Amino acid sequence: MKNFYQVMEELLEFDGYELLFGGHGKLVGKKGDEFRSMIIAGEDVTERDISDLEDSEGKKVLVIFGEVTDELKELVPDVEIWGREELVDKIGEMVYEKSVIEGALEDELVGPDVDFDVKYYGKESTLKPVMDFEDVKELAETMVKAFRYRLELVPYYRFKYEVDDEKGEMYMNAISGRNYFWQRPFQRVSDIKRSHFKLEPKISKEKAIIRAKKDLQDEYTTLEKEEWEEDGATIVDKKKVVPDKIKLHDPEIVYVPIWAVEGTEGGIVIINSATGKVEHEPDHKGSILR
Repeated sequence: MKNFYQVMEELLEFDGYELLFGGHGKLVGKKGDEFRSMIIAGEDVTERDISDLEDSEGKKVLVIFGEVTDELKELVPDVEIWGREELVDKIGEMVYEKSVIEGALEDELVGPDVDFDVKYYGKESTLKPVMDFEDVKELAETMVKAFRYRLELVPYYRFKYEVDDEKGEMYMNAISGRNYFWQRPFQRVSDIKRSHFKLEPKISKEKAIIRAKKDLQDEYTTLEKEEWEEDGATIVDKKKVVPDKIKLHDPEIVYVPIWAVEGTEGGIVIINSATGKVEHEPDHKGSILR
């Protein structure tokens, strides 16, 4: 379970700020050239809290657990105060919006194939982004007039496979089960330095293997057509040719950096910064295109 400070850090990052400092009742974030300084006072506002506010730069926020009174507003003018009511609204909005964004990432999630609290023990790494934040920001701004950015590290099963005499790689989203045949060499990093949210697999390795074999069979099944003339008519015979042999190597988990960006025009756009591709873009009504 997250403590209150972790929730406040998450709220700061959800608003688009990169966490610069956290501790001793104070959080500082930066978004572009803008700073936000949050002083978490708790039940009572002390002289130290007032002093910390005076010494802080950028937009100042005082967080308390009770109600915001007129006396407190007079005590700290030009400071935004979040009391119980404001916190409930802001945290509730964050939970709701994040559920919408994560729902967009979980493309065509099928109930029977989903396991919760899946534990995967094996080698893990993250695909190195080919787009930095400025690239993502520039692209999202033109698409949806972006104002909120959320970086997800999404787990994928990476399969090496052999179909008859052909070898290749396939990446399966460990949340949605969707497969991708990305044809590019990826570099790996141990972690992403930028603030992010790391998701956990929802599909077990065993079920991922079953689905991967089926998708590979579908991908490599061909349709052969034979035509001949008979009694003045053209006869066409079509038949599916299924691969003779499909071999899957034991998968590894890799994390793919995905940006979910919300805008004032058009809704949410999903950008895969490892491939440099837009995976979901909103239509003119703001819904996610599948």
